[in-house]
Amino acid sequence: MRCGDGFTARICSGSRLHFGLLDTVHPFGGVGVMLEDPLTEVVVSTAEKFQCPEEFRLRCDPIAERIRDFRGDKDLPPCRVEVPRHAPSHCGLGSGTQLSLAVAEGICRHQAVNVEFDTIANSLAGRAKRSVVGCYGYLHGGVIYETGNREALDFQANNGTHQTVRLPSQWHVAVLKPVDCEESVSGRSEREKFAELSPAPKQVRRELDNLAVNGILAAAKCRDFDAFCESTRSYNMLSGQLFASVQGGTYNGTHVTRVIDWLHDQGVSGYGQSSWGPGVFAWFESEQTAETCLASLPADIELVVLTTVRNAPRSIRVLDCCQ
Repeated sequence: MRCGDGFTARICSGSRLHFGLLDTVHPFGGVGVMLEDPLTEVVVSTAEKFQCPEEFRLRCDPIAERIRDFRGDKDLPPCRVEVPRHAPSHCGLGSGTQLSLAVAEGICRHQAVNVEFDTIANSLAGRAKRSVVGCYGYLHGGVIYETGNREALDFQANNGTHQTVRLPSQWHVAVLKPVDCEESVSGRSEREKFAELSPAPKQVRRELDNLAVNGILAAAKCRDFDAFCESTRSYNMLSGQLFASVQGGTYNGTHVTRVIDWLHDQGVSGYGQSSWGPGVFAWFESEQTAETCLASLPADIELVVLTTVRNAPRSIRVLDCCQ
């Protein structure tokens, strides 16, 4: 009997917003949060040979190849990877990291590859090369603060390298984007932009650290919505200024800036660009206040999702084939 015969491994994770990096060079550090939606769901089941949907081959095939090489096998793992749900790509939701981690961990679970999560994230999924906020979020949920200390990187527990904080379930966050999105930043273009950047000045780095710890995390712990919004917006703006030379300002282009300006005009206090955008986040103290504001959303701005924080880690279910 092959490993994985007779059962499926099902993994479900949320999405990730990134409030910004602490620096533009290694170790980067940063702050972000996990969302309940959009969900990423990966199902791995037994097959005669490795199979995955055509639209995900560029993501899944390299992971299967790394797992084959890691085990010293001749063939790719005999399993079928399905992706019933996934977050939209290139929208600031961390979809690539969540999908890669779920695929790598799902195959490892199904094929009885017993390795530490560090190996799954770095070696098999090929993530955590720059920011590891999405990896910590995948395992812990909540608001994530990554200090940038890579000396003792440990994804499994809260330690000196990161902190996680739960947020109230009634707080809501909307993710918006301009309907006329400019070209997304990823892959080669992202590497080229980082190569043009200078390290953050020490004073700016200290200010970002202070905003993260004494602003965002402190407000999250005492559930102070107004303070959380203020510190999140300030942190996002200051971090964004580190990238002004390659994205045309604090935010990535005129279209994203238009969304930011609309939120400001509506009196929303907690807003910012997630990663390179074009996704823009906006915090609301309740679903009702969110819906009231979004009712006047102009035609040139799209609502991607209105959701809550995912305070839990990714879920894993192993089911017999008859279940």
